[in-house]
Amino acid sequence: MPVLILARHGNTFEKDQTPTWVGARTDLPLTSEGEEQGQALAKMLTDSYFPLGGILAGPLLRTKQFAEIISEKANNVFTIDERITEIDYGLWENKSKKEIVALYGLEILEKWEKDGAWPNNMNWAPSRKKLEQNIQHFMEEQYKKLTTPEALNRVIVTSNGILRFIYRQLTGKAPDKTAKVKTGHYCVLAPTSNGWEIKLWNEKPN
Repeated sequence: MPVLILARHGNTFEKDQTPTWVGARTDLPLTSEGEEQGQALAKMLTDSYFPLGGILAGPLLRTKQFAEIISEKANNVFTIDERITEIDYGLWENKSKKEIVALYGLEILEKWEKDGAWPNNMNWAPSRKKLEQNIQHFMEEQYKKLTTPEALNRVIVTSNGILRFIYRQLTGKAPDKTAKVKTGHYCVLAPTSNGWEIKLWNEKPN
């Protein structure tokens, strides 16, 4: 049975830089380390999940670059899907954790990071309802594609916020810290008669 591989793009900050909240309006490229993470994932995919029937990516530069590395290794093209664009983090966008805490308090940040609680009045976009609808429709499409007789493994390259809400869609649980996927890591989902089964989550390529 073919599977769906969900991948988070590689690093966008150098080791000496302070990371900021990178959302839909902060279109950073991969660093050299981020590109190396892409090569590691591409090798794992071609070693273990080849051939690939499709590669989809969000439209931001970091996800496109990561998908391109995979597509070159797999000798396959990738396509863009707007529904897996990272969340626009509104008032948090391009701010460090320290800046967010100073402006809005530690509690609201921790409720999102630890508990997956959507912050009110922070101007995140799209709305939580719209985001959940997008992900539901997207995942339904992937399920249909993977349950046809001619289906092959598929790869999705997106960002952490989207992956956390895919986790919510799969499990019905809040997208808490358990749902977080590190840069360059991946997840594997298998379609079953009852929906999706999580085979791996937040796995580092060997």
